[in-house]
Amino acid sequence: MTRHGVSLSTALRVGGAVGLVVVAVLAALLAADTRAWRLSLERGDAVYAVSPGQAQWRPATHLGGLAQSLLGVGDDVALRQGLVLYRQIVGQHEFLNNQLGIETLRAQAEQRLAGPAASSNPKVASQARTLLGILAFGAAANGAGVSQTDAAISDFTDAVTVDQSNTAAKYDLELLLRLSATGAVRTSSGPTNGFGRTGRHGASGGVPGSGY
Repeated sequence: MTRHGVSLSTALRVGGAVGLVVVAVLAALLAADTRAWRLSLERGDAVYAVSPGQAQWRPATHLGGLAQSLLGVGDDVALRQGLVLYRQIVGQHEFLNNQLGIETLRAQAEQRLAGPAASSNPKVASQARTLLGILAFGAAANGAGVSQTDAAISDFTDAVTVDQSNTAAKYDLELLLRLSATGAVRTSSGPTNGFGRTGRHGASGGVPGSGY
């Protein structure tokens, strides 16, 4: 019994030591992944400022998406990716030979921005909603119909509601309301609702956190 007891005690000590080693290794790997995410965001933003289409914000990690979840940067990355798609769309003129491609990019951008638009971070949510508003108005200007104009107004309204400091969204909303009042753009007869579609939208191509 004593021999067995000693053996069990030794095994428990060895097991405890191994467990501590595993925890230490995991902690070191998590710390490395955390640093990798922070560096990736900084470097991606720097590349975006020079060449938006070449920017990447996802680092190689040891523990998958654990550090991303703990840091809560999922919406930040999605917003940046939405900005890249947005930049590919704005300024393009739709013709029969490129209409499908632009509509596909617009749908991808809207899908990418939907998550950030619902972010608990007001600035992230507001910028995403402003961008969605611009995309919607761009679709309306290219003949997508009244519903897209309504969506743009709703998105800009949402952006201002979420973040009162978003001057770009305020400007976009005021301009669109003036255009609709003069009949330059058509809207539905009914009032637009705040948080009308998924709650979204914003107004330019600035990297999140750097202003609009």
